[in-house]
This record gives sequence, C-alpha cells and structure tokens, in this order.
Amino acid sequence: MDLDISDILASVSRPFDRTSQSQSHIAYSDTDTFTDHQLLTRAWTSERCAPDLLPYPKELMARVMSRVQAQISRIEDLASGGGETGKGQNTNLILSILQTDLSRTQFLVRSFLRQRLAKITKFAGWYLSRDVESDTKTTYLSEAEVSFLRGHQALLSEFYDASFLTAVPVGLRRLDDASGGVNMVEGPDGGQAVVVRCLGEMWTNERDVDGERDEAEGANVELRMGRGEVWVVRWRDCRRGVERGELEVL
Repeated sequence: MDLDISDILASVSRPFDRTSQSQSHIAYSDTDTFTDHQLLTRAWTSERCAPDLLPYPKELMARVMSRVQAQISRIEDLASGGGETGKGQNTNLILSILQTDLSRTQFLVRSFLRQRLAKITKFAGWYLSRDVESDTKTTYLSEAEVSFLRGHQALLSEFYDASFLTAVPVGLRRLDDASGGVNMVEGPDGGQAVVVRCLGEMWTNERDVDGERDEAEGANVELRMGRGEVWVVRWRDCRRGVERGELEVL
C-alpha cells in the first residue's frame, strides 16, 4: 500500500475544507470531536433510560450535524475524485473508514431523536400543559420538536372529534379534564427506577428536595453520592442532577 495504515487514519481524522470558499466551516480538533462523540453517546443512553424528556442539547447537536455535513461533503468529493489526490489504491479504504464513522454518528443521532419523539408522542398532552417551550431556565424541546408536538396534538384532537367526541355530551369532551381528583393527562412516571452514576466528587439533591415539594415531579428523598458510585434510585429524586450533568444515567 502507498501509505501506512496509521498515516491513513491520521489523514482521515484531520479537519477537511472542501474548497477555499468553505473556510467558514469550523475546524474541530480530534479531541473536540472525540469529546462530542462521548457526549452524544451519553445523551443517547440517558434519553433511552430516562422516563422523561431531558433538555435538548442544542449546541452539541449543532456541532455534530455540522460535522456530519462536512463528512458527507468529504466523502462525495473523494468518491468523485475531486478531493484528496495521490491516494491511489488507498482511496477505497479511506472511503470505507469515513463512511463507517459517518454511519455510526448518524445511527446515534437518529436513535436519539426517535427516543425523544416517542416520549413526545406518548405524553403529548402533558408536555403541552407544561408549556416547556417557554421555560426560561431550561429548553427541553427543540424548535422542530415543538412544531411536531403542536401538529401531532392538533391532528389527534381532530381525529377524536371526528371519531367519537361529537357523540359525547359537551361537558365531557375535554381531553385535559382534571375534575374529581383524576387527571386525564398522563405524564411520565417520576417514580420509575433508574441506574445512575455520580460524575463529580460529591453529589446531593438537598437543594432539589428543599425547592420542590411536588410529589409527582419534585425530589422528596435526600440522597448523597460520591464519585463513581452507582445507585438505583427513583427518577424524581435524581432528575435535576442528571439535567445539570452531575449524574449519568446508565
């Protein structure tokens, strides 16, 4: 082969500018790329294991999608023969490495978004009632997810109206009725057990217990964990710690 395999891997991992007109693209270092991949994997794992939506990682997803677009451009340019030259018989190997890396990242992104859409679909009425898009402290939904949520709930309401609600007395047609002490809007189970690991030197949810007394969402049992400890706890008692990045869901 013209190049040693280590040289090929090094050339594949270097930032790529397709033309001089693409200098506006951010050139990320290998360390940043590796770190973001770890963060994306952690976000994907947490979203799969958590019963509730976690804050949407807007900045992380923007960086990841920027790299995905740059990688696609690089593959297309290399496959057409207009990009890196002098690779000879190594071109197919380089393309295979690039495409494998791209497929890995695309799988994580697709699975991450599908997990979030599954929760949004299952608890659409509950997320609308929370008005999460107007939360000034934490953004739980992306703009695309907010649009999907509203459209989904509108279509569902129209379907219910056309199917059976017109045959029900007017006073019983509300889908968000909470009279009689029974709320018709189902939300995520805050009492579901999750496995978490402490990422800092010490973590406690004391401030969460003091600040939130809601039995459905707020923490009501004080916990204290040291670095590396793995516990099985109720979601409501560790949720804020996960959102702040102090705990990792396994």
